Formats: sequence, structure tokens, C-alpha cells
Amino acid sequence: MKLIPIYTEIIKDRQNHTIFIDEKTRYTYKAFHKEPSQSFYWIGFFSLLFFMRGIQQLNLTFSNYITFGLIIAVIVLGSISGKYYYKKFTYEEVREIYLTESMIEDYVEKGKKVFKLEMWIAAICLIGFLFSIILFFFTSSLVVLIFSFFALVFFNIFVYRLPKERIKLYKNP
Repeated sequence: MKLIPIYTEIIKDRQNHTIFIDEKTRYTYKAFHKEPSQSFYWIGFFSLLFFMRGIQQLNLTFSNYITFGLIIAVIVLGSISGKYYYKKFTYEEVREIYLTESMIEDYVEKGKKVFKLEMWIAAICLIGFLFSIILFFFTSSLVVLIFSFFALVFFNIFVYRLPKERIKLYKNP
């Protein structure tokens, strides 16, 4: 079963959700978004900030082999982490809902705006990742390497929301 997100509703102070369609059967599904707790967010934010400030002045010189090895490690770990976070922390239980074909077409039309936004965010994350990897190659700064890791994780999260079937869905009128 290949689920394609066709519409995402994001409204502040409400339970947000995404509507999916099964590519083969045309059945529709709804999944509510998981809401991270504010304490988890702030603890993670300040822990990362404290860690980044601690290694800010740490510039190590690496041989080219180690630099390429670190870049490959970031790519592998970032890809695995992005897939894990998307599957584990994005949606609650997916439930089947019953929509008519005209309702599905309406949701597809409404979903174009979110689709374009997600494409832009994915592109910005990819550009940030590529820029920071190039910067790391020249500076050997661990802060830049960690930033590139997070940019790749966010890029992968958005790529999983943009399967090629969804792209085809919005390209065809």
C-alpha cells in the first residue's frame, strides 16, 4: 500500500492532519500529526545550543580522507535519521475515511499550496546542506558539519513527503 499525501491541514492551536490516497485502490486515509511536547522541544533546543557553543572554538585539521569519511558519515546518518524521524514522529495512527471522487479532487486542488511550500522547503534544506558541506570542506568546523547533518535530516523528512507519485499527481491537470 503506497499512500500519497494529497492534503495537509495546518492550523495553529488545532489538531492538524494529513489526508492520503492509496495510489492503486483510491481509498483515502487520514492521519493526525503528532504534537511534540513543548518541554521536549525546549530541552532539546537548549541542549543543542549548549553543545554547539561548547564546540564552537574547536577547529580540527583533518586529512582529506577523514574529511570525505566524515561527509559520507553525515550523509548516511542524516538519511537514516530523516527516514526514522519521518516514520516515527510525524503521524499518529492512519485511519481510513470515505470521500467521494469530487471531494478527493477538491483536496488535491487545495493541497497544491502545501505541495509548493514543501518543495521550496526541501530545496532550501538541500541548498543549505550542500553549502555547509562545501564550507566544512574548507574550514573543518564541527559546527558546520552538525548544521549540515540537520539540514540533511530535514531535507530527507520533506523528501519522504514528496514521493514521485505525488509530484505526478500535481503535474497532471
